[in-house]
Amino acid sequence: MICSIFNALKKLLNLESSLRLITYQNWITIIIVSCVILLAATKFFYQARFSDFLNIVGADRFFSTRSKGVFILHPLQVVLLVIQFIGISLLIYLAYCSLLNLPYSENFDIFKYIFLGYSVFEIVKFLLERFIAYVLNFDKKTQSFFYKRLNVKHLLGLFALLGSAFIVYQLQIPFYFIYSILGIIITIYTISQFWLIRKYKSDFFRFPFYFILYFCTLEIGPYFILYSFIAKQ
Repeated sequence: MICSIFNALKKLLNLESSLRLITYQNWITIIIVSCVILLAATKFFYQARFSDFLNIVGADRFFSTRSKGVFILHPLQVVLLVIQFIGISLLIYLAYCSLLNLPYSENFDIFKYIFLGYSVFEIVKFLLERFIAYVLNFDKKTQSFFYKRLNVKHLLGLFALLGSAFIVYQLQIPFYFIYSILGIIITIYTISQFWLIRKYKSDFFRFPFYFILYFCTLEIGPYFILYSFIAKQ
């Protein structure tokens, strides 16, 4: 009887050890599945706002009909922001591992630091932009602009998450494929920036100081510094 209980406990401990190993080796799968579940849940509970998110052009209608308070604090925006951070960070992590020939599943700490760094970078940048717009009494005119630009980043984050899932679950991926996805994301984001600035040029040119401060200092400067830091590393 005692031997049977001992053997059962031993098997249970071995099973728990195996489960911990599987969980550790498949943390990317857990992250991707969690993002999909979060996205599906928010789409279910906030269908109207999710439609506005997909329709970037409809941001003006969003602010005139449904926007109350700070849009970034809405649960849908918070979830999309987290997914954006995860998607972009995961793609950067995969590119980093491919560059150094590191296994994807055994470097969670590297992903954690990339995720933390990118998240802090984007949050500080966003808060600084909003603060400057508020100080210059320009925040109401830039609400729609910031909303559209943030939604572009959310969509690119979803694209990065989808691309990362494809990379992880394919046995052989060419080295340039990952960097092609990164290049596409950067290109689309750059084009969207010029499109948004052109759309709101009358507001920006009315406040040339803010335009120079925003576009040169807050938009180009941080990414240039980040690129220089990564290149040196």
